[in-house]
Amino acid sequence: MAQPLDLTGQWVGSYGQHGRQHPIRAELTQEGEHLTGTMHDDVTDFETSIFEAAADAGLPPGMDEQIEAQLRELFPEVVHAPVRSTMRLPPTSRVEGRVRGQSVRFAKIYQGEHFSGFRVGEKEVGQVIEGHVVQYQGQVDERGLVLEGWWWIDPIPGLGGRRTEGLFTLRRA
Repeated sequence: MAQPLDLTGQWVGSYGQHGRQHPIRAELTQEGEHLTGTMHDDVTDFETSIFEAAADAGLPPGMDEQIEAQLRELFPEVVHAPVRSTMRLPPTSRVEGRVRGQSVRFAKIYQGEHFSGFRVGEKEVGQVIEGHVVQYQGQVDERGLVLEGWWWIDPIPGLGGRRTEGLFTLRRA
């Protein structure tokens, strides 16, 4: 019979979102089935065009122009400034989850404020979320060296939006 896996230690890898890979690092501690630790995002500031943001959100054609027009009305004093979709994440997260055999599931709870919105020149408008949570679920290989699976963010009740998801891979450092 195989020895139970222990995920305690340093892990490095990435998660994929909107066709891009984003590096992450984790320090995990496993006690029985309980998994805790910290995770660090190496890239925490993101910026895209309004067109890309609307397409990634699954909005209908033409919504990017409507969003930009509304933002220009909101900030008429910066009429010629670029309009961008922007997001900032805290670099550190707390990890809490479970390991059952080779199955792993945990919540990544960001420590600090997450901003998601728009920038017109130097002016910003959007949502600030404290304690933003990302769910992870995956499988660790038989040797306990590679953890792969899915991550997802459920829509925030009352704020609309849709579920965001992608793949992740972590390798024992």
